[in-house]
Amino acid sequence: MAIPSKDEVSDSDRAFLENSHLTYIIPAATQFTPEKALQRGELPFQDQLSAIEQREQLFFDETVDIYLVLRALCSDTEAFRAYLRRIIVSIEAQIVNPHAPDREGPPTSEIIFSGTVDEIPDPFIATDESAEDEEQYAYAVWKLPVFLARPRIRLQGPHVVISAEAGLRSFDARQPRGLSDGYMQSCAPSGMNLLEAFASDPMLGGVKPELSALRVSRVAPATQPRDAVRRIKSLRNFRLPIYPVVHARVRFARPNASPPSPALIALLEVDFTPFFDCEASLEKVGLAVTDSTVDDLNIEEGMKLPLRCVAHDHLTFIYRLAPQHLDAVSKSPNRDLVINIEVKVLVNPEGPKPCTPRLAMSWTTNIDYTLPVNPGFGQPIPQPIQRAHRPSQLSIGGNVDVQSLISPSVSRPDALPSLEAATARPIETALPDFGITMTFTGPSEPVYAGEEFAWSVFVVNRSKQDPSNAAAPTIPPRKLALIAIPKRRRNELRVIRPLSTSGHGAKRDPTIADAVLDENVVHAMQRNSIVDNTELVCLSADVRIGPLAPNACSVVELRFLALQEGIVSLEAVRVVDLGSSEHVDIRELPTVIVKSREELST
Repeated sequence: MAIPSKDEVSDSDRAFLENSHLTYIIPAATQFTPEKALQRGELPFQDQLSAIEQREQLFFDETVDIYLVLRALCSDTEAFRAYLRRIIVSIEAQIVNPHAPDREGPPTSEIIFSGTVDEIPDPFIATDESAEDEEQYAYAVWKLPVFLARPRIRLQGPHVVISAEAGLRSFDARQPRGLSDGYMQSCAPSGMNLLEAFASDPMLGGVKPELSALRVSRVAPATQPRDAVRRIKSLRNFRLPIYPVVHARVRFARPNASPPSPALIALLEVDFTPFFDCEASLEKVGLAVTDSTVDDLNIEEGMKLPLRCVAHDHLTFIYRLAPQHLDAVSKSPNRDLVINIEVKVLVNPEGPKPCTPRLAMSWTTNIDYTLPVNPGFGQPIPQPIQRAHRPSQLSIGGNVDVQSLISPSVSRPDALPSLEAATARPIETALPDFGITMTFTGPSEPVYAGEEFAWSVFVVNRSKQDPSNAAAPTIPPRKLALIAIPKRRRNELRVIRPLSTSGHGAKRDPTIADAVLDENVVHAMQRNSIVDNTELVCLSADVRIGPLAPNACSVVELRFLALQEGIVSLEAVRVVDLGSSEHVDIRELPTVIVKSREELST
């Protein structure tokens, strides 16, 4: 007698698969019960199902109940229940942004829920006769909750696309249920005992171990799964618009108290978005910290929950977080703060079938109970630095270099303000590596004191693409700035006056000043106080060049005003790359000889 293969489908299964269909709905009523909504009446079951009011939009952070409806051509209710035990349902929800006309490629999407149900939990079963072919159909309705989490993609008019599929597991009548756990069948012939050589071992105390060779032999993988699933025809998918209702964020502040305390002030901000046109009830706001005390500081009458809110409302809740044991803070100052927010959206709160979706938000953030100290000087100390009328924590970073307290405009007057703000230390590049060639040309006519003259600067961008590397990115054009730095004396700063050398080693009287005893000190102080006159004044305060493409050139002018006769010059001309903030100083500049009009007349 030929034994049918496991992969073959019986006639009853084939008839069930051909005459079954799966659909799914999301009712608008929050407390939806199929027993009450699909009561047997004069209308057919399919018409009653179509008359159910469904949701028009969904919200993020909502657990929506999706009701799956399976219709099958089956007159026997018990046989229909047997088929339901073999059905596997998989459901998937993904967020899809609509296709933008200004962007290429498919629209962005992200899957936020994916699950499989092997056993249908307590379905509602009803039967109905079709008026067309006078056949009796059986209907099964059951609920599947799906949490609509927020995706990581940027939302731009998103929609949620829900799709469900159902399949029928194959049933092997020759093998009882429950034998798919991997154990060998009882009373089956065993293979060779691989542990027979250890039967006479005296250390086992008369125990004869057995291990069948069938348990360790190599088995080729099956090409077909043991429980093959046959697909049932189902609704392809449906999509609904989805919007966020609430945005929440938390900020922390430390009270400026004396003596200092590790307590923190948590400010929980709740914003209601403009994407809904009904009221929303803020039902619950909860904060919890391990081994800590949470004090609710919202004692105002208008801050008691629940709160009725509308779109564009902004609420701030204040809490005080303090550790229960101060000795545990020094060992482990970090704690996990758990925040829970529950909101009920009153889409249609009145009527026999109210629609009030509930949203639940929950996330965890880290807090630090470390005492406020100066983080730029070593480890935390028990007593932090306190200053009157100022914050208790200094704004000095502990992982950066020590910066000077002198203003950059005083310590480095020739530096660009934007360059000082962009970088903590100057980025100076060697002249050959800068990739720019400059030629300075002075005036051909004589230069007179009190008159203007100009330098011609010829700039060539030597940056070029590597011909051996075709995959290298294209070098962008460069933007440069030229800044003239005037010449200054090296001893601008006031030096410490030298010790008096009068008396040739005699004991000095501390009540008499050194300037009275030694004229060298007076001479040195007067010499250091001399301020040199300015030789040249650059009238081109901000000269920009570019965008300058690779191997391109440009010509600009630097205009000056000579204020002093004789041989004058500049300290340097600083070239700043505005794209990378690198700069280089050019010190080999033309020397200018300034004459006077009196010399010309004589």
